[in-house]
Amino acid sequence: MKSWFLAVITAIFIGGCSTAEIQVDYDPEYKFSSISSFSVVYTNQNDGKDFSRDRISKLLNAYMQEKGYVSVEKSAADFYIIMHLDVQKKSQIETNYETIGIRPVPYMYLGATRPLQPAGVYPFRTTGMIAMEPDVRVTTRTHEYEDGSLVLEVFDVKENRVVWHGTANDRLSTGYSQEEKSEYLKKVISELFKDFPPKK
Repeated sequence: MKSWFLAVITAIFIGGCSTAEIQVDYDPEYKFSSISSFSVVYTNQNDGKDFSRDRISKLLNAYMQEKGYVSVEKSAADFYIIMHLDVQKKSQIETNYETIGIRPVPYMYLGATRPLQPAGVYPFRTTGMIAMEPDVRVTTRTHEYEDGSLVLEVFDVKENRVVWHGTANDRLSTGYSQEEKSEYLKKVISELFKDFPPKK
């Protein structure tokens, strides 16, 4: 399955929902039934990612309304969904081993090494003095990529504290349509909030 997550206009995640690392935590003593209206909030950071924040905010609004919550202005909300978005450049080292043929090596016998000798030299025969082993070519490459994290917090306005916390992490890629990006984001949001509100 293709995937796109926390897209920064031209950058999106590769892999499917199975590649996104999802973690959720919450206060088990909190009465989630006491909240019904919400507002999605985030801080503009001038980091080129506000386009993605707007997209996620709209999808969050639509998803939470489908679950029965009411989207209102920030001043009237029972709780906020606070969004944190972070993309970092990382590198991955990959080592490949390729067999390109076979080559003769000194024949080892009981820990002793017999030197290679030309065929027919007395008293040894070539076949009794050498062994053959794969000729392996080792190549090491460093891949640069972007790693994105989406953190969502449910913040109770009256109690002035976070009562639910969810994170999703995935790797970035490029080249997919706006519709495909939105579809993947919907799946990530659904995965994060599938058990919201938590049941005791």
